[in-house]
Amino acid sequence: MVTTTVAITDIFAKLNLKLAGVPSDSSSQKVVNKYRKLPRVGNHVSINWEKLIAIKPDVVYVDSELTDEYESKLKEQKITMKSLNFQNYANLIKSINYLGKKYDRQKQAEKLISDIKIKSIKRTKKPKVLILMGMPGGSFLVMNSKTYLGDLVKRAGGKVVAASKSSLYTTPSTEEIEKTDPDIVIRLAHAMPKQVKAAFQTTFQQSPYNSLTAVKKHHVYDVQAPVYSPTANLKVKQAYRQIKRWLDQVDN
Repeated sequence: MVTTTVAITDIFAKLNLKLAGVPSDSSSQKVVNKYRKLPRVGNHVSINWEKLIAIKPDVVYVDSELTDEYESKLKEQKITMKSLNFQNYANLIKSINYLGKKYDRQKQAEKLISDIKIKSIKRTKKPKVLILMGMPGGSFLVMNSKTYLGDLVKRAGGKVVAASKSSLYTTPSTEEIEKTDPDIVIRLAHAMPKQVKAAFQTTFQQSPYNSLTAVKKHHVYDVQAPVYSPTANLKVKQAYRQIKRWLDQVDN
């Protein structure tokens, strides 16, 4: 078996499963020590097909959001691909349960699920939260309540604003952002965090961002991997607790 993301690899480690290959480290995410000596197969940004094919795996595990990067080539090589859905917390739990049952690791899966269990919060007044995902180059997208971070905000008792109800990621509307006037802004760096943070800071010095309540009251938070990412991972409890604390500050 081969895993292609650090998030998937972390789960395999917790379930004590053997692997033949793992993804390469990135600047912010490292493969656990248990698998450090195994062949590295790159990641969706730069897949090392030569090493991946040389392993001759019986199955390659891929994040469901990244299947397009792998599907055709793996099919061509007659290698089975299995996708795991990490779009939100609930799907993360389902994926862990699936692996536990498939590889007879139910006890380990139950313990892991217990370790990352989070409790939803209900608030009389829901703080308004704008979630932005920045990309290298200075552009960014608005994340809705069905994304991983949006789901955590909802569970923590917040309301995701200025986002599309149907699309996970959309181009920001300055008019909508100004109209909703968020209490909190979470700015996620998908990659190259220093450059993304600098781009965010430049943008937030301009109208309408510099007049938002979140900016005036210093409730703007820059986050990055490994704790935060566009999709769910085993750092979920740590991320959720932090988001809950941010909402608590506004709620009190």
